[in-house]
Amino acid sequence: MPLNMWTNSAAMDGSPMNKSSAQTKYIPKDIVSWFFLPLFLLLVVFPLLALVWNLKPDGIVRTLKDWFFWRSFKNTIIAAFAASALGSVLAVGFGYYHLFHKNTFTYKLANLMNDLPAAIPHTVAGLALLLAFGRKTCGFISNTGLAFTLFAVVLAMFFVSYPLCARTIASGVDGTDREMVDVARTLGDSPVQAYFRIVLPLMGESIFAGFVLAFSRALSEFAAVVMFGGNLPGSTQVLASYVFTKVEEGELEMAVTASVVCILLSLIIVALLSIRRRKHA
Repeated sequence: MPLNMWTNSAAMDGSPMNKSSAQTKYIPKDIVSWFFLPLFLLLVVFPLLALVWNLKPDGIVRTLKDWFFWRSFKNTIIAAFAASALGSVLAVGFGYYHLFHKNTFTYKLANLMNDLPAAIPHTVAGLALLLAFGRKTCGFISNTGLAFTLFAVVLAMFFVSYPLCARTIASGVDGTDREMVDVARTLGDSPVQAYFRIVLPLMGESIFAGFVLAFSRALSEFAAVVMFGGNLPGSTQVLASYVFTKVEEGELEMAVTASVVCILLSLIIVALLSIRRRKHA
């Protein structure tokens, strides 16, 4: 039956297609804009602007003069960078299994566990790290094992940020030309040689994006860091826990200043990622 005859008969017999068309006819054209823009401005933009509006000159001065603030800033950058670097190395290994060994038990287990740190409460993640690397198992290192050290902060940040890096690199592996890998294998390269000689050089954008995403996630971590690394001013305190401490002390103006610094760091990271993507678009 010709298409126009079928549609005419559908219109006459009240078919589901005709009813659906009649219903969508009454949906306002701008309905998405009506609910998206107000909710986005209210729930996403407004809270961030509220922080900026509550900046006080006195709070800025006192925060910038606070030695513990600068120490927490330094700890945050060092720990987040180390966690992201470790995550990138491990994610490169996962990318290899994602490309060549998808049917192995190792890959299936790693693929499952990649999503777990993002799904469980981060207090649980911190407790798991504390039990795994604390006094009971690593007491030979110190009285608290690896806990309540800057290295513990790195491990906590790594634990929660690694999945982002792994998924990004896996997506990059999926986007590579498999024919080039097959040619390399035909010419005698082992899977490892083909991966490092052919695949990785083509994945610079994915590796960079994975590192940046992991870094930004590590910057914002609080619960796992406090549970495993502690909140020791001048030692293991990071910006997120510094903000929490200042709120507890009633120093709201200093907490606001430190929060705005966190936002600025995040904006810089997002800008770097956007610039990189634009160059490779």
